[in-house]
Amino acid sequence: MFCTDEGTAVRMAAWPRGEEPAPGREPLRGRRLTLGTGWDVVQYRLSASARTDHRARDRLEAEIAVGLAVRRAYGDAPYRRLFARLEGYHLDVAEPFVFYRHHGARRGTPLATLCGRLPVRAHQQIARELVLAVRLLAALGVVHRGLTPHAVLWDGHHVRLPEPYAATRTGRPREGLPQTAPWVCPEQRAGRGEAEPRDDVWSVAQVMYHLLTGASGDPDGPPRDLARLPALEVLADAFAPRAVDRPHPEDLLRSLGQRDPLRDRPLPPDPLDAGRQMFDAELARKRAELGIHGAGSGIGTGVEDLSAPPPRGPRRWFGGASRPGREARPGRTGGER
Repeated sequence: MFCTDEGTAVRMAAWPRGEEPAPGREPLRGRRLTLGTGWDVVQYRLSASARTDHRARDRLEAEIAVGLAVRRAYGDAPYRRLFARLEGYHLDVAEPFVFYRHHGARRGTPLATLCGRLPVRAHQQIARELVLAVRLLAALGVVHRGLTPHAVLWDGHHVRLPEPYAATRTGRPREGLPQTAPWVCPEQRAGRGEAEPRDDVWSVAQVMYHLLTGASGDPDGPPRDLARLPALEVLADAFAPRAVDRPHPEDLLRSLGQRDPLRDRPLPPDPLDAGRQMFDAELARKRAELGIHGAGSGIGTGVEDLSAPPPRGPRRWFGGASRPGREARPGRTGGER
């Protein structure tokens, strides 16, 4: 059993298809599943043995909230392809989980394996799309914090960001992260100040430097050979060691010759906003049952500027609404192990 992005409870048969790596997500575990009559997904779950790891649960709650916010804001927009597509989740089970669409052979290739192999035009498009994705997340009040050349994918046409497993809300205190330098900005690694979109601008600059040179940049400022790399001239200020000296994503978009799609099209109000308090109350109850104290991640609970998961309506335990075009098959559920 799982909840869709609309909060509908769905019961489907599920067939495990093998373990999937989950770098940076420990102690979560990954695996491929086939749901129903051929719906392939990748599931990340917090195993029962890690149930007392409240920090991991906080991150999972935050990841789900961000995935839902992106799905609701940009699910029908052409740039939805820039993001991992959240398909379902469940928090109120022994092993809470989230799962995403599995793209198979169309998944793409990590940028880290493409250093020195792409034409100039591809480099330019990758830079534009990375900054665009950061801009779109910023409009939702989200800082991704997981942009590395090993995690960002390129399918020959477009980039795709990794799942937002390290995401936080703009304005939350920065904290040390498992990602290594130089991909995370200096302030984030040191845990100084508050998270903001220009943290991700730093990551974009470092990813592009690596893609162009095959080397890792300076973890604390501009790379020493930046002046000899005219292709990165437009990103020069993005390497500034302080966020206040880096360009905002919308300004960097303009410098890259990319129109800001939100400039004349502000995000519509969230039609599910009225249900957030109900969800927050239910999530707070569950956290209390588990002995989890404090405000949590700042995204999954008590958030006004993100589309937190909606309250569940009447649970349809048997044969709930399945994925369009897919037939729900009786048997094991997406929540069973």
